[in-house]
Amino acid sequence: MPAAAYDEIADWYEEFVQATGADDPLEYRRLLGELLGRGDGTCLEIGCGTGYHADPVRSLGWTPVGVDLSAKMLRHGRNRLPVARADATRLPVADASVPAVIAMLVHTDMPTYPAVLREAEQTATRESTPMPRSSSAGSVTSRTYTACPSLGTTVEA
Repeated sequence: MPAAAYDEIADWYEEFVQATGADDPLEYRRLLGELLGRGDGTCLEIGCGTGYHADPVRSLGWTPVGVDLSAKMLRHGRNRLPVARADATRLPVADASVPAVIAMLVHTDMPTYPAVLREAEQTATRESTPMPRSSSAGSVTSRTYTACPSLGTTVEA
């Protein structure tokens, strides 16, 4: 499995999230509410790290589970949600098996992010209807489709 850069800062990151997380200055909770919405069933978070988003996902009715490459981040995350260490381009989840897939703030940390989105799309149930969105990643200029429909993450079509 590839090395995980976040292993080196996992303890610092957990302390940082604990110190600043309640403030929610970037409005993650609001965005999750608007983009993921209320639901039930499993919500897979790719790049879950310390599990910071588990409680907001749970408050929307979903059952959060997470995957991350960093064993040290997952050491903190396992206290918040069920986790597995995995490469995001080869998820340990059956195709078309989860109704919601999210990837929060990880696009700059995954050099193969388009492959991650394709894997996320494979994992999502077919009821997860793609919705057109514009890309915030900068380099995608052609028509795009949503690989993680619940959060509007995009990949080139």
